[in-house]
Amino acid sequence: MTKIRDVKVEDAERLLEIYSFYVINTAITFETEVPSLDEFVGRIKRITARYPYLVVEDDGIIYGYAYAGVFKDRAAYDKSCELTVYIDKDVKKKGYGRLLYDALEVRLSEMGIENLYACIGDPVEEDKYLDKNSENFHAHLGFRKIGTFYKCGYKFDTWYNMIWMEKLVGTHSLKKERIDLWKDNEYTYPLAFGFKPNMVSYLHNDGQKHPCMVVIPGGGYCVVSPTEGEIVAKKFYKMGYNTFVVTYTTNILFKEPLMDQPMKDVSRAIRLIRKDSEKYGIFEDKITICGFSAGAHLSGSVCVHFDDVSDENETLNKISNRPDSAILCYPVITSGEFAHRDSFNALIGEDAEPDKLEYFSLEKNVTKNTPPTFLWHTATDDLVPVQNSYLYDEALTKAGVNHTLHVFSFGHHGLGLADEDWANHRFGEPYTYEQTFNTVQAVKDNLVEVSDEKREELIRDFSEAKYWPDVTYPEVALWPEMADAWIKTTY
Repeated sequence: MTKIRDVKVEDAERLLEIYSFYVINTAITFETEVPSLDEFVGRIKRITARYPYLVVEDDGIIYGYAYAGVFKDRAAYDKSCELTVYIDKDVKKKGYGRLLYDALEVRLSEMGIENLYACIGDPVEEDKYLDKNSENFHAHLGFRKIGTFYKCGYKFDTWYNMIWMEKLVGTHSLKKERIDLWKDNEYTYPLAFGFKPNMVSYLHNDGQKHPCMVVIPGGGYCVVSPTEGEIVAKKFYKMGYNTFVVTYTTNILFKEPLMDQPMKDVSRAIRLIRKDSEKYGIFEDKITICGFSAGAHLSGSVCVHFDDVSDENETLNKISNRPDSAILCYPVITSGEFAHRDSFNALIGEDAEPDKLEYFSLEKNVTKNTPPTFLWHTATDDLVPVQNSYLYDEALTKAGVNHTLHVFSFGHHGLGLADEDWANHRFGEPYTYEQTFNTVQAVKDNLVEVSDEKREELIRDFSEAKYWPDVTYPEVALWPEMADAWIKTTY
């Protein structure tokens, strides 16, 4: 089976074997002496410190490799890089080169790389050492020739040209900015440890107005998960939305119930977006909120209780915090039989009064004014049972709210985009963990009292962003396009 994976240092001997042929027998590389194994290992370590370095293997045998490197060593060039690929000389027309480049391009796009370059040996006249195959290969992948250096390489008693080829993979227009939601004297949650709720924007810089997607990651009201943050925002950005990721207040210590603070955070975000809709290039009446798990509960809470959340800022309080539509992904809905209990414990406390449980059980609070809603869940969700979506679907139906429910046949909880990027942990920056990281540091500094068991858990599991291997779920991965098509029917 063909597999693309990250390079390991122990791959160096096999990669050097592949590369040596080209040094000794071709002018594809202008290197004239085969590097030592130690030198080659050093190159791998230097490259992987900054850029992806991938190998392709079939049935456990490596047949090629590709990596990115520095284009020019100046900060202004950081959005550009140079690519290199080598395939075993005995392998022809297997598509390994394309597979490597495709995977490399995805990884580099995730890093924010905008321009790809290839420096290619080019024969003045084709000979046994060099032909046009590399140039043609890159052209088929969308690279274009942008320059020639004439007779600049000398090997095998022959002068060779060198050409530069370029591929633009970025938009060169994405504007990314952090916006704090509260001023210092407005935000009072006692266990924030210096964190302030915020949103990060992903905006098209094209002078046009776009629909807006406000992404609310999940995390059981204990963390704000990076697996449902930037990766989702960029997905909808590429679909034509201007997007925002909201990092709201959480309660990983289970010491200070959140109550309505997360709703205040998200409501403030929506009001700020509407207030500055011209600045952000969005249609103020096309704002969709997209929440996951407990983040979907938070999104749904704003959808059913928007009238209850006022803002102390008089100007903002006059602006609606009601989303125009909602996407709720494997949502926590009910505080009843099918509840995800830890989410409610973090939100309203373990000993919450019945009226609080009733208020935050969303299926009991739907009205005809609840925004149109796109629901999806997996039938086999092992953490938040699919009955949560069934209950909300029933409540929306009774209230006459425009909605749709999609139940996919298989998949565990927390699938996010469920695509290849998600499975390979290309989530983007883990900035949504800011309060979590601050809390762990406060625990380390003994600024807050926790049990020894809790201290060990926090330091072990939340000192850095940790992810676990997974696979793609092709059926589930269809949901963003399905949601986009549905949203367009609500305008």
